[in-house]
Amino acid sequence: MRSGYLWLASFALLPLAGWPLLAHAGYRRFSLASRIGLAFAAGAVLLSGWMTLLALAGIAWRPAVLVALALATAFLLRLALSPERADAPAPPRESAPGFLDRSPLLLAAISVAAVFAASASSTATSPDLLLFWGPKAQAFAAARTIDTPFLRNPDLLYMHPSYPPLVTNLLAFATQIAGRFPWGAATLTLPALLAMLALALPGVLALAAPRRLAWAASALIVATLGYLGHALSIAGNGDPWLWVFEIVAIAILVGPAALTRAGQLLAGLLLAGAVTAKVEGLLFALAAVALFLLVRRKEIRIGRALVLLLAPSTVSLAAWFSFEAARQVFFGYEQYGRFLDVHWDRLPLVLSAIGRGFWSAGRALPFLLPLAALLLAPSRSRFLWLPVGVSLVLGLFSVFTYLHGVGDPSEWIDWSAGRIFSAIPAFFTVAALCRETSARPLG
Repeated sequence: MRSGYLWLASFALLPLAGWPLLAHAGYRRFSLASRIGLAFAAGAVLLSGWMTLLALAGIAWRPAVLVALALATAFLLRLALSPERADAPAPPRESAPGFLDRSPLLLAAISVAAVFAASASSTATSPDLLLFWGPKAQAFAAARTIDTPFLRNPDLLYMHPSYPPLVTNLLAFATQIAGRFPWGAATLTLPALLAMLALALPGVLALAAPRRLAWAASALIVATLGYLGHALSIAGNGDPWLWVFEIVAIAILVGPAALTRAGQLLAGLLLAGAVTAKVEGLLFALAAVALFLLVRRKEIRIGRALVLLLAPSTVSLAAWFSFEAARQVFFGYEQYGRFLDVHWDRLPLVLSAIGRGFWSAGRALPFLLPLAALLLAPSRSRFLWLPVGVSLVLGLFSVFTYLHGVGDPSEWIDWSAGRIFSAIPAFFTVAALCRETSARPLG
């Protein structure tokens, strides 16, 4: 049990690693709680990135060195932003919040507590934690690097050697500190990551919408994801990490912070977290950047925005692909099959299987409520097309993916579709907040 506490406590080093960047003046309009959550996300990306680079260089992992490298990188990024006049005017002053205004924060806290209870009782445990996330983390921690022989072992058919490294890296980092991989504690990453989302999101959304609406939307997102995390048995796998990166990145991109270099760099780090958390994060990042440039092209310097948004992902993926190619584990994502090998005749079968999956086990309600909030929103702006467009791209590409392969895809869809689409309700909720005030410049 002691090792489990130490394993979880080690993640407190992530906001420490990211804090030098979040101490920059460009982020002072976010609340302190929000900056802690954002520092956690930035620190996770920087720490994992260095783990991959050291593995590529053949240098063994040492936790103290990894934290020092992440801290130094965050500090250098902060210095790189210093010339910008990023201390933005404050958002419109609002009256002191009353009990009803604060009630969404209580709902978010209750949701996190409920998910903690479900995760601790093992009712939300992900089978994937047992099948590959946990075993890979154990192997990497024991080897003190990305364990190439383990990934190349032909007898380990379910290890997904091409999966991007962030989740496994961070689990291995905690395992090195704790001395062992505590399976029970690993399931608690679900409520822990929901708590980080509950910290980061309200302050980010409050720049794009009135505070009470931002708090309500954040609470709805946390409650929705908490319900889906339990219903879909997600505790311990990579999806909660993906949620944090994707949802906070979208929240930044629809708000005024996305017009500054500081905001674009932070969004770029979050996008890098998404692309290195799970395979579908790459499509998300490409869609998010393309739609951001489309809907906000008149307000930004496109060249600078492209560099800040895409450079972190480019470096992260280049390090990962270089490692796997040099070690001859895989080349790109080629194992997912030929892109144009599509069985269009299965489209009715795929759509019906997705429909059954959503209507079973009460999974539809978490999607319908945010959709209703979006449709009933009293005012809208063009910025809603960023989260809505990303949702459409992810949904359509998932259907396209299910049309590949051989055999009946119904079982595959049943256990994967809910997880793949799980961030979409959060995107709809963010879209419901989008207003033209999101475009006001920051200085």
